[in-house]
Amino acid sequence: MTSRRSALPHTAAHRMRLIPRQPGSWAMVLAPAIAAITLQSGFHAITMSCLVTLDWALCYGMQYAINRWIVAGARRRYAREAFICTAVTVAFGIPTLIIAPGLLRWAPWFAALLAVTVFSTMIRHDTHGIWSQVAGVIASCTIPATFPSAANPSAAIPPDGMYWWEMLAWWPNSAVNRTSLIVAIMMLWYEIGSLLFVRSMIREFGNNRYRLAAIAWHAAMMVIVITAAYAGMFVRPWAAIVAATALVARVGAWDTISQIRPAISRVVMTECLAVVITTVCTIIACLA
Repeated sequence: MTSRRSALPHTAAHRMRLIPRQPGSWAMVLAPAIAAITLQSGFHAITMSCLVTLDWALCYGMQYAINRWIVAGARRRYAREAFICTAVTVAFGIPTLIIAPGLLRWAPWFAALLAVTVFSTMIRHDTHGIWSQVAGVIASCTIPATFPSAANPSAAIPPDGMYWWEMLAWWPNSAVNRTSLIVAIMMLWYEIGSLLFVRSMIREFGNNRYRLAAIAWHAAMMVIVITAAYAGMFVRPWAAIVAATALVARVGAWDTISQIRPAISRVVMTECLAVVITTVCTIIACLA
């Protein structure tokens, strides 16, 4: 039986790598936050959203380094990489929490997602396990929902007469923004679908379960987007429908022409284009 530890080749790739060299992953990690930043209004809101996005990028690098350390069998060379990434993330994250303590309400949620990622990597000895990737996608798409906790001063203090240990104090109305929430949900639908689609084209090519799951997910996404558009959830419904149509079309086209395993570069290029289209259409759909 071959070991999954081969996920990290024993070559020059063992050199310290503090920045993940995965353009497609970076696009999915940052796209939800970038879309939400463009919808912020006011210097303070934009600045705090950019700061949270920077911290999130550092968190992604930290998680990547920790997973590499786990897969490598806790070797010293990877421990140094994980330590540096963690130290930098903490150094930037603490000032952000001091400025916007309301972000702490999201700490349990992200801690749970990180735990899923780490334990999935420990069990499978693979940095690309499905549960690890799903947790990462959920975390990326949650970032827009956290922006009000950083940008809205009233979200950082308890309402009158409330204490921090009361639920309402942790989740006042100002902690949730309708636009940011819609962006988070739209990008989550896209990125989960993209994850299923890419796996069905590369790592799980020939696995009919992943192929059918990708098709079913995108079909459901099309129905839900059209329903939400007619329900008035978007400022410009046509943009949301265009995004969903483009995503469904790319899955249908690849499923039709892919009789053999496609080149990874072509799939990556397709997904990068899909990220751009989806992000732009999300912004247009939600821009007041």
